[in-house]
Amino acid sequence: MEMRDAIVARRSVRTYTGEPLKESLIEQLLEFIGGITPLHDNIPVDIELYERGDFVRDFARSFFCGANDFIVIRSARNIDGYLQNVGFIGEQIILWLTHKGVGSCWAGMMKQKKPPTRGELPFVIAIQFGRSDNAPFRRLPEESPRMKLHEVLMNQISSPRFLRVLEAGRLAPSAMNLQPVRYFTINDKIYICRKPAPFDNAKMDELQQIDVGAAMANMYVECDGECVFVRQQTAPVPPENCIYEYTMIPDE
Repeated sequence: MEMRDAIVARRSVRTYTGEPLKESLIEQLLEFIGGITPLHDNIPVDIELYERGDFVRDFARSFFCGANDFIVIRSARNIDGYLQNVGFIGEQIILWLTHKGVGSCWAGMMKQKKPPTRGELPFVIAIQFGRSDNAPFRRLPEESPRMKLHEVLMNQISSPRFLRVLEAGRLAPSAMNLQPVRYFTINDKIYICRKPAPFDNAKMDELQQIDVGAAMANMYVECDGECVFVRQQTAPVPPENCIYEYTMIPDE
């Protein structure tokens, strides 16, 4: 399986066999994380691997986490785009794990039990991962419980070459599967925006900004990194009361 194939194959895995992962795989994972492409290279981010015992010791969980291994992502806060940056990085890690045959799931409703120590970046989100016991990878996009493309695309597509990239964004995971990310295209650009949650909740707003980053990571992987994402002050106003997020420009 290639990284691009993982966009379709990935599903959220919440139960695991408990089988330990090989040290060689963990070493490869750390190497991949060390070379990962961020959305914003000016935002400090720390990524750590935790075994279950240490994770349970340091983090309060609001739902069951059955994995033996966890990825903890910390980031500088109060910088524009830091949540989208975390989502962009984390989804690339999840796709890498999927293409290696390892199940994973975003673990959004977590809290660090103690405040960050001196010099430690604030905790943002975790990912649990391991061998799945009952969730085989998907074979077809139709197996994914996602909205259809016409439901997330807010105008007629301006170029057929955007189709596979938009499909990749559509298949990205989202908190509570609310699927807030929307798209519209004009000429050679894809505009990415976000539909606010149907209820007012600060935590959900944060998670949905991470969802935007995850969708853009899918798009980035689908086009082999041959694109850039920018925030344009002069971007068109998105329709249907959506919030503008980024513009994707093909890198040709």
